[in-house]
Amino acid sequence: MSQPMRLIRATAALSAALALAACGLPRTISGTAGQPSVSTVVTTAPSTPTVTVAPPQTVVVQPPQTVVVEPKGASGQWYAQSNWINAQPWITITPAVGQTPCQWLRARGYSYAQAYAAWAQNGYPASWSATGDGYPCQKSYGMQH
Repeated sequence: MSQPMRLIRATAALSAALALAACGLPRTISGTAGQPSVSTVVTTAPSTPTVTVAPPQTVVVQPPQTVVVEPKGASGQWYAQSNWINAQPWITITPAVGQTPCQWLRARGYSYAQAYAAWAQNGYPASWSATGDGYPCQKSYGMQH
């Protein structure tokens, strides 16, 4: 047998041995007169596979947070601060026919700060600002800014 042919067979035998070693299977390499031999072990898997299921996980979704956007220019007044507005009790406004919410608040003795909080709690309705400048109840309470 020629030298290149022996080299090819030796390389093939070594490759097979390394492949078996990588699989974790026992192997035997022996040879006589340059003829390697490889024996293989076959293993059988159990007939019923074992399935492991991960336990269910609880996912907690936080509720959305409300962000209050204060009108432009109003953030300098203490009564326009979100934490103060949110701390105020809700005022149920029931104006008479032809009466504005601001007139109703003023007639019942609510301060401008309380009227401002009621305006904010009701979603800053534009109809509460007679001049459209972002400040409520100016006709009832006068200029407060």
